[in-house]
Amino acid sequence: MRLLLAAIALIASPAHAARPLITDDARVVDPGSCQIETFYKRQREFRESEFGVVPACNPWGRVELALGSIWVDSTQPGDSRTLSLQAKTLLVPLETNGAGFALTLGVAQVSAFQSPSVWNPYVNGIGSFSFLDDRVVLHANLGALRDNQLHLTRGTWGIGAEVLLVAPRLYGILETYGQRLEKPTLHGGVRLWVVPNRVQVDATVGNQHATPSDRRFATVGLRLLW
Repeated sequence: MRLLLAAIALIASPAHAARPLITDDARVVDPGSCQIETFYKRQREFRESEFGVVPACNPWGRVELALGSIWVDSTQPGDSRTLSLQAKTLLVPLETNGAGFALTLGVAQVSAFQSPSVWNPYVNGIGSFSFLDDRVVLHANLGALRDNQLHLTRGTWGIGAEVLLVAPRLYGILETYGQRLEKPTLHGGVRLWVVPNRVQVDATVGNQHATPSDRRFATVGLRLLW
């Protein structure tokens, strides 16, 4: 059950934000463009690893379509696989020193160890706010997930920040996010544009208070745009 809830949190709480944020942002890929994000995550308190791939494209201008998959290999108590389908639309584009708003609708299929696959629909409202000529950008999420494994609806939320550390390529990120029946996760790290607006790498650490022990983790990621 812990694995199932962790997989749902990754997909359905803020989904498909620009790596390494989990909290989503009021931005989409440029019209006619695509991106792919990948990451590797490793738990530090016990043996568990995750690998995720999220391709996304914007064929029409203000709607981004994404298909995501996460594989979890763990000793507590087994493995899980999650597949998500999502559409994100801009309601108000984010401008420098302004505010932007977006909405995501999606569904996640979770296949956990010795449990039947379930489909969990979700919705997420997104607000992004630019300060100091985009040197600081804050994001806030509020949404809901229908957990068909437990037959209940979970509220989801996230608050995140991007801070320009060394112009124009190095950013710091810090966020906290969570959902009903779970303790919040604190997550932070850096992203670096190796090739501006084309190739990005990132690294983070995070912590979630949980029973019987905290979930401490580290991640590395790669983002490609074309």
